[in-house]
Amino acid sequence: MEQQQNYNAIIPAKIRYDDDLISGAKLLYGEITALSNRCGYCNATNRYFADLYKTTNSTIVRWIRQLVEKEYIKSVIVYHEGTKQIKERQLYAIGL
Repeated sequence: MEQQQNYNAIIPAKIRYDDDLISGAKLLYGEITALSNRCGYCNATNRYFADLYKTTNSTIVRWIRQLVEKEYIKSVIVYHEGTKQIKERQLYAIGL
C-alpha cells in the first residue's frame, strides 16, 4: 500500500448526520477529502481503499455509489486519448 499522507479529513455535518448513509461511506468521504488536498481530486483505487479499510472491493464500490447518488462526490473517468482504456478515476468531494 502506498504511504498514507498527513492531511486532515473533512466530513461535513450534512454527511456525518445523514442517517441514510452507510457509516463506512462517511469515513470514505473523509479519506477522499484528505487525498484531494494535493491536486484537488482523489485518484486512489478501490483496491487502495479496500486494503486501507480491510474490506472488499465490492464494499468500496457500494460506498462510492452511495456517495455519488447522494451527490456528495463526483466520479470522473479519464480515458487514454483516443481509446476506451481507463487511465484513472478522479473523485471530487462536492458535499461541502
